[in-house]
Amino acid sequence: MPQFVPPMTILMVEDNALQRREIEAQLQPLGHRIISANNGQEALDRMEKELPDLIVMDAVMPSMDGFKACELIRANPKTAGIPILVLTALSRDAKDRSYAAGADDFIRKPANTLLLQVRVQTHLRIHGLSQKLGDPAPIRPKVLVASASPLVRSQVQNHFGKDQGTFLEATGEIQARAQVMAHRPDILVLDTDLVEGSAQHLAVAIHQSEELRTMPVLLLHSPGELETWSRLKEPVADALDKPLVARETRRRLLLLARLAQLQKLAEA
Repeated sequence: MPQFVPPMTILMVEDNALQRREIEAQLQPLGHRIISANNGQEALDRMEKELPDLIVMDAVMPSMDGFKACELIRANPKTAGIPILVLTALSRDAKDRSYAAGADDFIRKPANTLLLQVRVQTHLRIHGLSQKLGDPAPIRPKVLVASASPLVRSQVQNHFGKDQGTFLEATGEIQARAQVMAHRPDILVLDTDLVEGSAQHLAVAIHQSEELRTMPVLLLHSPGELETWSRLKEPVADALDKPLVARETRRRLLLLARLAQLQKLAEA
């Protein structure tokens, strides 16, 4: 189960009733209130009466598709700050079109339950904190990359930009624990492939620690591995499948850097 977030409101924009029920079932364990709309226009009308904390948006819908709805939501000062996660089976250029229209995130259907849950929780946590604290200037995060692969460790740094952060490295669980305690990184990028030890044990230990539990963990995984993490409580703040793609690696790290900064401000 992803990290606890106080109950908030999610607007699900989905014209397919069966898929809407499936997504509701995936999100129900998080404890949030879910309201719905059948298309983009219905979503805009609904937000005239009630502003949600997060929008889960399908792309292909009658009357008004998700791309147009994203553009109009971003153009309205009342709704511009609400995070939008596009969830669609549309392939080809759907991800690029979603981000160009103003979406904050993108997941392809059918969504892995754990991935959907952790993305929703992270966006809700950031939204809730930013409403209280404002939107501070970006930080230059300290990032620990734990992986057995020299290629993965190098890719994470190059994809984010070596001059955009301070990077530490570890190859296994013991070394990663030592780096965490010595340097207190802002973000842990945790590969499931370690030289020794267990990525799951490390993630659980971090989130059981009062001092470390708010440190965002980005999990790097291979296809099929996420299912073994779904039974864990509070496993990670985000997940990214391998092989890594530069734009997506950077997007995920920027999101978690923002979360880390807001959490530190909240604790100050």
